[in-house]
Amino acid sequence: MKKTTARVLCALMAVVMLAMLAMPYLARAVTSDDLEQLEQQLEEVRKKGEELEEQQEQQEAYKENLEQQNEIIKQQISTISNSIAVTQQSLAQKQAELDEKRREMEETDALFAERLRAMQVNHSSGLLSTLLAVNTFDELLTASTTLSRISAADTSLLEKLGQERAEIEQQEAEINDQLAQLEAAQDTLEGKKQELAANIQAADASIDATEALKLANEEEQEKLTQEYEEARKKAEAELNRPSQDTEFVGGSYNWPVPGYTRISSYYGWRTLYGKPDWHTGIDISQGGIYGASIVASLSGTVQTVVYGSRGYGYYVIVDHGGNNKTLYGHMSQIDVTVGQQVVGGSTVIGRVGSTGNSTGPHLHFEIRLNGQQVDPAPYLGRESGTNS
Repeated sequence: MKKTTARVLCALMAVVMLAMLAMPYLARAVTSDDLEQLEQQLEEVRKKGEELEEQQEQQEAYKENLEQQNEIIKQQISTISNSIAVTQQSLAQKQAELDEKRREMEETDALFAERLRAMQVNHSSGLLSTLLAVNTFDELLTASTTLSRISAADTSLLEKLGQERAEIEQQEAEINDQLAQLEAAQDTLEGKKQELAANIQAADASIDATEALKLANEEEQEKLTQEYEEARKKAEAELNRPSQDTEFVGGSYNWPVPGYTRISSYYGWRTLYGKPDWHTGIDISQGGIYGASIVASLSGTVQTVVYGSRGYGYYVIVDHGGNNKTLYGHMSQIDVTVGQQVVGGSTVIGRVGSTGNSTGPHLHFEIRLNGQQVDPAPYLGRESGTNS
């Protein structure tokens, strides 16, 4: 019995010893599998990191390429903007020359018409009275020569008028061509802005289209705002010039755009370019208003005529005496000159347009009383309003 128990104990001890000897090998086998699995995972992570690094380099290279394209586009935008400014300046000068030529031609037409009326009343200069006064053949020859000279002078004058009309038509055609080129350039500029916005959006997918367009226009908007403020300061300085005539003409103010009565923006605070802005007058805007006649609201003298491309664009200031003035802005055409006398409610001073900093065809109209800003609406028989 004791021998059997001893053998069992020996067998158990042998099993335990074998197990103890085998455990390090088993442990090493398990640890090796774990390490191999871990190394495999680390290799996968390393490869993934290399892929991400390569992808990042590609994205950075793409972004750098887009930034280079953006710089080129900005240069193109600047070139087009400068071209537009030069075209607008040239157009303004040509428009002024054309207006002056038209006025000279109207004066010539008036003189010629006066001459014809005088010839009709005074027959001594006419054909019938000249022939009736002839007594001899020599006098007939002399009269014939006189009539020929008169006819030649009239013919020359008519030819001159015809040539001037042809020149005006040609200049108007050139102005229309420049306007078409300007519109095409503006379309190109808008296309470039959209292209720039698309590139910015592609370079940074987290920026939405609206924000990208905002960023694309931010630099130009800042420039436009600065130019707008400078133009407004110049207009303000013109309005603050003392009147030559200290006596106010008086009378009631007439509505400046007959047939168009809608006020699209009132006097007072409003939002412009995303910022609070004090509107110094009212805007009159309505469908089909482009090209509508603008009349002097009150009788007075034309003080200022500006063919500008920023701020109020083409604008006119009329002095009514006693530092009382009216301003008419964003016009497409000016039909008066500095120093010209105008009659309230009847003298056409120009046409409604959208020149300068304008979002559409309208007339910007201001009234200054004794040098102070006032709301024009009540003086025009309208109620004051607020801008939403």
